Amino acid sequence: MSRVRLLAAGMLVAVVAVIATAVPASAHDQLISSSPQAGARLESAPTSIALEFSDELLTLGDAGTTVIVMDGDGRDWAAGKPAVEENLVTLDLSSGMPESGYEIRWQVVSSDGHPIAGVIPFTVGDAEPLAAAVASGGDDAGGSQAQEQSQDQATREHQGVLRAVLIGAGGAAVAAALFALIQFLRRRGARHDDTGQTAP
Repeated sequence: MSRVRLLAAGMLVAVVAVIATAVPASAHDQLISSSPQAGARLESAPTSIALEFSDELLTLGDAGTTVIVMDGDGRDWAAGKPAVEENLVTLDLSSGMPESGYEIRWQVVSSDGHPIAGVIPFTVGDAEPLAAAVASGGDDAGGSQAQEQSQDQATREHQGVLRAVLIGAGGAAVAAALFALIQFLRRRGARHDDTGQTAP
């Protein structure tokens, strides 16, 4: 194999390796459990909440993780800031939470660097669930989960299209550079032939 073809083959292998490793990195983490669970009806107000994810989260200071526990009047019952330990997020709640419908609204940064978010409705006592939770579906838990899955699917599709465009552009750029390099080496070889030297 000539030196030009050997170089071209090496660059082609490098491009294939980059494209192959770009696809698995697209998957981002998911919420796998929560306390309270979505749609739960509790006899008494919780003192804290916990969110467990499928992988270790990224912490980017105060902007990385946001969790609020909102009642029907728009009051946030979070006491302090959420704590992140690997794939677990915990948050203490203020005392005196009345019987009411609530929503845990969370946003975290997945281990792949993508922000993910969701809403978890629950109710304390005999109060009615929040209207927003009821409107999302006939069953509070199922409606919220369906909404999160829909948002998650849309995000994945958008990221997939963007990734395909970037990979295609990168491949085109590499192909153009490879073609220019081959032409340069051929011209160089032709000049060597003209001077009586052995072409590479």
